[in-house]
Amino acid sequence: MDQKRPGKPDATSRCLSVSCGHPAGYRLASCGKWSIFLKTEVSFRPSQDNCTIPHATTTKDDKTCSITFFFQSYPETASSSKAQMRIENQGFTWLATDDNAIPEPYTGRLRPLVANLSLFQRWKEACQNIHGSKCSQIFRGTPKISPRVIDVHQRCLVQAREIDTWVCLSYVWGTTNTTRLLQSNLHTLLTPGSLSATVLPPIVEDALQVTRGLGEQYLWVDSLCIMQDHAADKTKFVSQMDSIYALATVVIIAATCIDANSHLPGVRPHSRQQKQEVFNVRNLSLLQSLDPVTGMKVDLRTGRAAAYLGTTVWDTRAWTLQERFLAARSLVFTAEQVFWECEEAFWCEDSFREFPHILPDPHRTSLCRGELNLSWNSDYITFDHYYRVLLGEYSTRALKYDSDALNAFSGIIRAFERSMGLEFFWGMPCAFLESALSWGNRALTPRPHRGDSTSNGHPKSPVFFPSWSWVGWKSDGSTKIDNQNLTMAPLGVEFYRLSDDGKAMKHLKQVGRFSDKVDLLAEGSSIPDRSSRATDVSRDSLPSPSNNTQVNLSSVLCFWTASTHVTIAFEDRSSASLGSRDGESSAGWGTTISQGTTYMEAAWFHPPTLGPGETRKTVEVIAIAQNRGDWDGGHINNGAIGIMVISWKDGIASREGFAWIAILDWAALKDRVWKLIVLG
Repeated sequence: MDQKRPGKPDATSRCLSVSCGHPAGYRLASCGKWSIFLKTEVSFRPSQDNCTIPHATTTKDDKTCSITFFFQSYPETASSSKAQMRIENQGFTWLATDDNAIPEPYTGRLRPLVANLSLFQRWKEACQNIHGSKCSQIFRGTPKISPRVIDVHQRCLVQAREIDTWVCLSYVWGTTNTTRLLQSNLHTLLTPGSLSATVLPPIVEDALQVTRGLGEQYLWVDSLCIMQDHAADKTKFVSQMDSIYALATVVIIAATCIDANSHLPGVRPHSRQQKQEVFNVRNLSLLQSLDPVTGMKVDLRTGRAAAYLGTTVWDTRAWTLQERFLAARSLVFTAEQVFWECEEAFWCEDSFREFPHILPDPHRTSLCRGELNLSWNSDYITFDHYYRVLLGEYSTRALKYDSDALNAFSGIIRAFERSMGLEFFWGMPCAFLESALSWGNRALTPRPHRGDSTSNGHPKSPVFFPSWSWVGWKSDGSTKIDNQNLTMAPLGVEFYRLSDDGKAMKHLKQVGRFSDKVDLLAEGSSIPDRSSRATDVSRDSLPSPSNNTQVNLSSVLCFWTASTHVTIAFEDRSSASLGSRDGESSAGWGTTISQGTTYMEAAWFHPPTLGPGETRKTVEVIAIAQNRGDWDGGHINNGAIGIMVISWKDGIASREGFAWIAILDWAALKDRVWKLIVLG
């Protein structure tokens, strides 16, 4: 099996072959537990962007296994004789180190079972000194704040000043009953010594020790720094979540945490178990690596070893996504090793990497960033990438309380708003509403419109989720919500919402410019042209509130667009029909659209639900977006129109589904009318 190694133009690679036997041309490199035979001839070749590195074989306990040798010289080591060696064996990695040499970049380092906390402080200082402003604040415009924090020396709560720095803890609460900040104990927890080791949950106590080791005085933990039974206090600090995490000097990520009674591995004795093996090959010492991503499937496009953190409880919780995304510097605690991750580096306990101008190791990948490895820039292309990736990732994560569906994403939204100067409405970027409304998932269920509790379990005012926003729906946990490219040219729909004071309508201006030459909304119909049809929405256009409706007028989206009625039918996906091409079934092609005797192909992003016993029904569809590309493997060519299936109650429409149909099919639909839509 070959592996691909991304290289650097100024590096040189050497590849050695290894054999189980002792054939001519090979010499014995080591005897005993391992028998390794190195080929006498060494070949050199320039490094390329993709260089194939051959596997080798060894014998151990009469069993054959594979080993890969990586030899690479770097500008820092200059001489090829000092090239560093890395060997991978069935999920284990061995890093070369010279017992008598001063540590050099990429060489191995023995990781103690109890972590050396001063190493973490050196990482922090190295990042601050080497990377400077590149890692100090990812998002411009983040306002200074004064949060409530834990003083790790006085062991009590204090009010931080704007000039103070702090460390944040990202962990999973779980269901354990641990000390939390309430109105009743606020005064007590402000008293020095009140947060003793016996009072704090184990995960917080360990984080307190790490904060001290980092040379920092203040630690922010949500359960202890926000009053959990005080609505105003909670609203205030949840709205500052982007600043709290973005301004943190370091964010401690408890990747193995399952609840507040968990520990940070390595902080206490006996919390880590794996010892590193060391063996010698001639004059070279080999040290076993503790890299959890070794031997796991890595997405070569994104560089993410999803098989590792993707298996942890921490990485399945909705709240932790924004905590990891907003962090400029992260200290990630895994089962057997601690990793440092910032905008410019990725360091670990078992090898020396914290050097100026060090080249990234192509065989180590980011544990956290994954598809978020793209550097943040305040432009629409970068924003489009991050928004769609984050939305997809967030949609698969778990929430204990549905009422937190927007809160757990609000830190990300505010970071976007401040960095990009964009406005969001129910999790959707107002400047790109046409494309943003084209989100979909083939396994969606409506989120309860009424949230009955906050995340601390105490009753609060009802939370109404609009059907047009992804916030109002939840996936099955395994299928991500998808969205088309936000920067696609718009159709020309003008959106409005109720102003904050409820007295007027606010126009939500779109960034993109629609084509003046083609009017797809009206093409092939009797709808008036742009110059003579209505587009404005007044406050009087909204229906009067009804006692029976679950929709709050403050959450409705109003606009004029083309509307018509079609029949949708669910077909047997195993049959070769419109819902199946060449006998191959597809989840997106099980529901067909027709109007009279005209049938059309549709790519369903969000299939509507039919009632019990229903196989077909007539529904209203409205035009929402356009995409000039091909869809669903070429079934729709030369562009598509995004249509939303809607239903009405008490003068307010609700989203029921979403699909793409060919532009030509849209133009052929009859009885299209120009209609005001009040979408709740």
